[in-house]
Amino acid sequence: MNLLPDISLAPDIVLVAAAVAAYLARPRVGGQLSKGLRVLLIGLMILGLAHFIETGLFIVFELALEVNEIVHRLIIGLGFIFLIVGFLIMRRAFEA
Repeated sequence: MNLLPDISLAPDIVLVAAAVAAYLARPRVGGQLSKGLRVLLIGLMILGLAHFIETGLFIVFELALEVNEIVHRLIIGLGFIFLIVGFLIMRRAFEA
């Protein structure tokens, strides 16, 4: 049994909790600005979950390192897409 994935689970849980806390602490504004901020923070949650999922894949499925890293990067890419879309929505709200 490899102890490192088990140890890394704790910081992964902290990352997910921090992303949820950021979502809950967001300012309550209206309109497109609110929608953009919500999309952006969902992207942040995806980024936090990516590490949790990566560790889980090591622990539960014992995937090969290369496969796990590819899955991790795809999830990170999805998170960044949400961040970019959120920023674009917010930018449109400021330009309107």
